[in-house]
Amino acid sequence: MNDIGKLEMLLDDPQVRELILGLGYVESAPRAVESGAPRLHAVVLHLAETTSTEQYASWLSDEVPNRTMTADQVRKTIGDTAIDDLAQLMSASSSTITWQLAVILPDFVDAVSPGGQVVDVNRLAREILDASAEDDREAGGFGSRVH
Repeated sequence: MNDIGKLEMLLDDPQVRELILGLGYVESAPRAVESGAPRLHAVVLHLAETTSTEQYASWLSDEVPNRTMTADQVRKTIGDTAIDDLAQLMSASSSTITWQLAVILPDFVDAVSPGGQVVDVNRLAREILDASAEDDREAGGFGSRVH
């Protein structure tokens, strides 16, 4: 399965999209590489090192439910400074951002790993752009969703 339609569904929620995209642009995010998709790709790969093998494997698999992630694992993966910066960007508390990431990151890894393989950074960038553009088109001219 090469379709990463799960990403479009995940990013369809404006708050989730803002959180994920914000993580890609927070300068203090781990593995400080180029911002945007390269940084998000690095976070996805870093999660394999900071979570249990069973957890990460569940996120890659289409056969089993995603295992949960803890707030401590988020802090270990993302870092307190990046979480604080993202919280400031999102006008939320650091603890809120930590818990939101604990819920969203397993689904994000799942969404960018069709067939159990994490997509390359160029495809991730294209898919995020396409998903964001599709959401903008569905929002209509005045920002309200058209169904």
